[in-house]
Amino acid sequence: MTTDPVAQVSKNWWLFLILGLVSVIAGVLAIVYPDLTLLALGIFAGVSLLMIGIMEIVEAVAGDPDSRALTAIVGVLSVLAGLVCVRRPGESLLALVIVLGFWLIIEGIVRFIRAFSELEDRALLMGLAILDIILGILILALPDLSLVTLAVLFAISLIARGAFAIVTAFKLRGLAHGKPGAAA
Repeated sequence: MTTDPVAQVSKNWWLFLILGLVSVIAGVLAIVYPDLTLLALGIFAGVSLLMIGIMEIVEAVAGDPDSRALTAIVGVLSVLAGLVCVRRPGESLLALVIVLGFWLIIEGIVRFIRAFSELEDRALLMGLAILDIILGILILALPDLSLVTLAVLFAISLIARGAFAIVTAFKLRGLAHGKPGAAA
């Protein structure tokens, strides 16, 4: 049995692919059908946040010791935000706006800090982090935005996250299959 954490994660590359596809699909649906999918957006956002939170908690337990605390905080906050979104997607849309805004800001700050410890894709990670922070600030600064606008703003974040997870999945797949240059 291998103890290399990269080898262990690369065997489960398909989990990143599923997360990426779910995020992209949720984001596209929120843009294409904003009036019809606000409740679905709440549920998709909740499920996505739950999945992200669980993955972050697993990363905190099994990952780099230097970033465990930040990763654990993001994981717990993501799970809590996901539970709120899934439990009450239609009854408390203002709470959803506030939760998503704060989550995006906190997630963005933590991802930005964590990006400094990464050599590969550092600029992409920082760009996603800055996008999350900006979207979170916009959501909190303008709470009277229509819910359609909220759906579109959060959809942008979901699509960006999904695309990054899909790219990561294929890099991990390459590592799992021993393709040279997969991690380069």
